[in-house]
Amino acid sequence: MKALNLKSMSWIMALAMMFIVSFTGCSDDDGENTPGEKIEFPTLQEATCNADGTITISFKATVDWKLTSNAGWCKFVDGEFTQSSITGKAGEQTITAKISGDGQNYSDDNVAEITLTLGEKEQVIYKITRPKKVFNGLTIKDENGNVYNTEKPIIIKGSGYEKIDVVYTTILTESEFEVGISTSENPDWIKVENKGEGKFNLTFNNDNTEGIDPKYSISTEKGHKLVFGVQTTNEGLINVSVPVAYEGLKENVLLFKPEYINALTVNPEGTVFTETSSGSMEGTEGVKYENQLSSTITVRDDKFHVLKITEIKTPAMGTYFYTYDVTQEPDWVTVVEEGTKLTLTVAALPEGAELRGAAILVIPEVIWNKIKDTDLQATLFTRDSDNGASMDYLNDEYTDYIWTHFTQEPKNEEIEIILKGFYTNQEIIDWTTVKEEDLIPFDNSDQTISTSEYPGQIASIAWNASFPKSLLENNKSVCIQTNSIPAGHDFGVMYNPWEGEIQITNKTIDGKEYMVLTGYPSSMSFEQIMAGIGNFDTMDFAIELNIEMY
Repeated sequence: MKALNLKSMSWIMALAMMFIVSFTGCSDDDGENTPGEKIEFPTLQEATCNADGTITISFKATVDWKLTSNAGWCKFVDGEFTQSSITGKAGEQTITAKISGDGQNYSDDNVAEITLTLGEKEQVIYKITRPKKVFNGLTIKDENGNVYNTEKPIIIKGSGYEKIDVVYTTILTESEFEVGISTSENPDWIKVENKGEGKFNLTFNNDNTEGIDPKYSISTEKGHKLVFGVQTTNEGLINVSVPVAYEGLKENVLLFKPEYINALTVNPEGTVFTETSSGSMEGTEGVKYENQLSSTITVRDDKFHVLKITEIKTPAMGTYFYTYDVTQEPDWVTVVEEGTKLTLTVAALPEGAELRGAAILVIPEVIWNKIKDTDLQATLFTRDSDNGASMDYLNDEYTDYIWTHFTQEPKNEEIEIILKGFYTNQEIIDWTTVKEEDLIPFDNSDQTISTSEYPGQIASIAWNASFPKSLLENNKSVCIQTNSIPAGHDFGVMYNPWEGEIQITNKTIDGKEYMVLTGYPSSMSFEQIMAGIGNFDTMDFAIELNIEMY
């Protein structure tokens, strides 16, 4: 019986001890929590997130909780703020973690550990990896912000033909690292100027060793590339290639060799071109060109348009005024194109035909395409009529395109105009009865009339007449005789400083034409009577006559 009793006590004690152990373990898990609550941590998760990204963290908390990040670049979103730790009450939770670029480098990945605290227990429930920086490429722009890439090549602007006429194409580079342009790998026809801070000036290199002429364009089909070098910290030197092209010579540049600067005249046969200087009625004869004019053209891609225009030459104010009609092509002018060489010939002037003129413009094709559908008369010329005669001026942007302009005139028999001076010894009442023998010739002592050594103001030939005013006393007259008045011309006065005192009339005596001065000046001055033989409508004068008294 005793042994039985001892065995039963041992079993009862063992059972009691089991209850004690079980109670103690539950107390350790719950801490200060309400008896019966169980704490469970979510399974550890790992994720990768780049800078400026976000991660969503979800978990269930049976008690009040706290999340903590051990990395300054990983913070929790709390309303409008971000912070390294965040707390909350029990329940289902969804928290957003925001990843910044703070402290990111090109060498190492970074890991942030997210710790969850429940009661007095804590555990890492999330590991977030932020990858190291990588080279994200190179941005190349023009000054207006337009991006260059493999789809949009860099276009080098058109160059001037002379070394002093440099045209730059400016590009701006943006990268996390220093950027350079390779000089060894790039085309020799590109000249690179590094302006610093990612700015480069590009221009055509006239001294290129490839023998490329600046007037020819280069398309992307040629396969030329501009190589940019980017020095990174972890990947070394990275080369970035962008297609590059070249416009060719500046679009508005066109050169002639030789040039025909001055106006030309062509003989009626069309066989001799004679250069004349501008500024005088007749001009000064210069170089003569036999049979034709020839020039070689320099222009972008050797492409140009020849425009033949009718020129109308009108004498006025002692010179010639020119107007142009782009609607009338002078078909008597032939221009032959052989590559970049132009040759011009002129047909013979038909018998009885009047003076005719032409102007030849050679316009770069790229410019011609811009203006060909406009009102060419208004585009090319500006008309000025304020001076009393119409004059067309070629607008400044097109003056470099005039190859030559010329007139072809019929043969005229030259008639020398001679003036003689006479005076009367008495008042003449009836001029119809007067004979040349009744007039007293100037004796060329105190009365003179002769041609001037220098051209006049309104004509290339000037005469000067001088006599004492006493010849006009008592209503006597001074008479200036001319041997000829060309057709369409008159013998008349342009200016009389003694208007109202000295009357000037025209008389015919023995078949010859005279200008007659009658009257007496009340006072003297240094002024002269200005007369001449010419067309007073067009101001085209054969001779000029200046009359002075003393």
